[in-house]
Amino acid sequence: MTEDAARAGLVYNHLDTGIHEFVFFQPSKADIDQFFAILERILTETPHNSTLHYLVDVTHSDRGVSLVAMAQRFRRLEAQIPHRARGRTAVLHRTGALLNFVDDFIRALAPQRDMTRFFTAAQRDEALAWLLSE
Repeated sequence: MTEDAARAGLVYNHLDTGIHEFVFFQPSKADIDQFFAILERILTETPHNSTLHYLVDVTHSDRGVSLVAMAQRFRRLEAQIPHRARGRTAVLHRTGALLNFVDDFIRALAPQRDMTRFFTAAQRDEALAWLLSE
């Protein structure tokens, strides 16, 4: 099943493997809001004893995506949905573009029940394999 969020800055696909793929292209605040609306829907529709798999691709954005700001918003969403599915998130980035945010992002987004790993754009296949390795 494929769903296209159809916004200039965000495309969402639910891949046949079950992975929720988010690709950011020059995202605006509205695109980030759309991302969290989709994420909230996914989290409320998925049983809390499941594991969700996310591929977040920020390699197409020249402006970049503030992963620290996104992690803060995820924490608010997490407070709204305290009994939610576990998550495994693979973030695709351009080499060196996100290195300053990695530690803050992992601590904020993945306290205990979630796992996050960062991969370069060239490591997409490795990221997909890691997501499905559980």
